[in-house]
Amino acid sequence: MFMYAIYFIVFLLSCLLGAIVGLGGGVIIRPILDAIGYHNVMNIAFLSSAAILVMAIVSTYKKAKDGMKLEVSKAVLISLGALAGGALGDQLLQYLVRTFALETTVQTIQAVTNIVILSAAIYFTSSDRFRYELKSKALYPILGLILGVVAMLLGIAGGPVNVPVFMVLFSMSSKEAAAYSIVVIFFSHLLRIVNMGLTLGFAYFDTSFLLAALPAAVLGGVVGAIISRKLQEKTVTKAFNWTMAGLVGLNIFNIVTFMR
Repeated sequence: MFMYAIYFIVFLLSCLLGAIVGLGGGVIIRPILDAIGYHNVMNIAFLSSAAILVMAIVSTYKKAKDGMKLEVSKAVLISLGALAGGALGDQLLQYLVRTFALETTVQTIQAVTNIVILSAAIYFTSSDRFRYELKSKALYPILGLILGVVAMLLGIAGGPVNVPVFMVLFSMSSKEAAAYSIVVIFFSHLLRIVNMGLTLGFAYFDTSFLLAALPAAVLGGVVGAIISRKLQEKTVTKAFNWTMAGLVGLNIFNIVTFMR
């Protein structure tokens, strides 16, 4: 029961913060669960995806109800690309797990890549110099494909990539980018759950921990959406960047641990 309580707290705080800044929660969940070391890579990926999926549904519904409007065609086209990218990224992750004898090798690769991406996210969201407007809708699915591959391969739900990319390429505010990010995250992780069930079988996973993960995701999604509505844009951006900085530190800690 103690470990269930720990997981509930981790998923609650991760989904709460993820719903506020558009991270989805996976980028927070994965390195923390890696550090705890109770489950293997694929079980962490499964539990994270299940919780993120629920959080995305709850958070998007709450934000829509509160008046947040999205350009449907943009969200759908990017999400379609993310679906394909998510499937490809998940297959690449499973390939890495099969290829390397030690799971810590895969975790180290993920952690190093995450550090690079998180650092870049801080840099690009901290300045208004990098703001453009991607006009061609034909490029939206391609963009989604790239985002989906990165998100699934690294087990980070996509937020650290989605939010800065949307802010830079579509000149979105941090709140708008967070909303679009969560929609894309929903579709990516929906496909991932289905793909995991078909390739590995749900019996492979420790589904008992869903009893801790899913209620935490619902609560985190609701409360996170409420808090996000009340915060100013600058506060959301700062929260995003401070979260990224903290995760850089956590990934460095995990790398040191893996190398022992």
